Amino acid sequence: MADKDFRIPREIQWINVLYYIYIHYAAVVGLYLAIFQAKWITIVYTLCLIYISVLGLNAGAHRLWAHSSYKAHTALKLFLAVGQTLMCQGSLYNWVLEHRLHHKYFGTEKDPFNPNLGILFAYFKNKCLSKHPDNEKLLNTVEVTDLLKDNVVMWQNRLYWLLAPLLIAVTVFLPLELWGESFWCCVLFAGFFRSIVSLHYNWIMNAATVIWGLEPLNKYSIQTNLVFVVNKSLWPQYHYTLPWDYQTGEYGNYNHGFVTAHIRVWAALRLVTDLRTIDTDGIRKAMIETSKTAQEFNQCAEKYAFDPNLLKIKCELDLERIPY
Repeated sequence: MADKDFRIPREIQWINVLYYIYIHYAAVVGLYLAIFQAKWITIVYTLCLIYISVLGLNAGAHRLWAHSSYKAHTALKLFLAVGQTLMCQGSLYNWVLEHRLHHKYFGTEKDPFNPNLGILFAYFKNKCLSKHPDNEKLLNTVEVTDLLKDNVVMWQNRLYWLLAPLLIAVTVFLPLELWGESFWCCVLFAGFFRSIVSLHYNWIMNAATVIWGLEPLNKYSIQTNLVFVVNKSLWPQYHYTLPWDYQTGEYGNYNHGFVTAHIRVWAALRLVTDLRTIDTDGIRKAMIETSKTAQEFNQCAEKYAFDPNLLKIKCELDLERIPY
């Protein structure tokens, strides 16, 4: 029987349930304090921290380290690593390891965020239920050679339980020291509320194919009330086919979004190089090669990946050679 058809019984992890109830309750109280007590500068400051955390998650942990969509300067890597640390979601190494496992066994019982078990499981319930009995063995099958060679990833992994509490303490109590914000606003809003919002950005990514995606072989998958709230397309499924395309957004979009815009700005500043994407012609060639050689489509497509910045530079050089 196929993995995705064989349902593995999962037990409720009550410690996790109580933990998430506690931090969500604290975040709700923090939101209340933000509305009625917090200073405007504290609200702006907290939103900036959330922004940095999401950049660290999407541009860093996801596109840079999990899928090698581009290469980054060490200074940018450190910035993204700090942003990811602020999320309190575990080290970069462990996050990437689990995400690669998710891609490797996508849609099966071995997938820790299996979307076939429903939107709630992919989004949140997986945090409160026991994992696959062979989860540790499965994690050992994931290729992580590139991570082991990355000094920033291994540095953050070794020092995570020192860096995370230190960053939390500094960011939480900074408003208290600099502009006299109240203690509880700092802890509950700049601390708990900020962390919860960042975590939900992370969790909702795992349910992207359910929320923003269409089922390729089901013409009725568009018939859902979600179309009144979100723009559904096949881009989430495309991501699981060619995960290294830097233009693929985490939340159902392609070729736009603030993370993609940041990557392009960083590329213009030479902080990012070797961006990987593919065009329609490359897809067509990869499909032909796959049919002829029986190789996996992803392997064939990688041969036709290109860096749009290098193409732009080449065009500019060619224009300079044109006589006037």
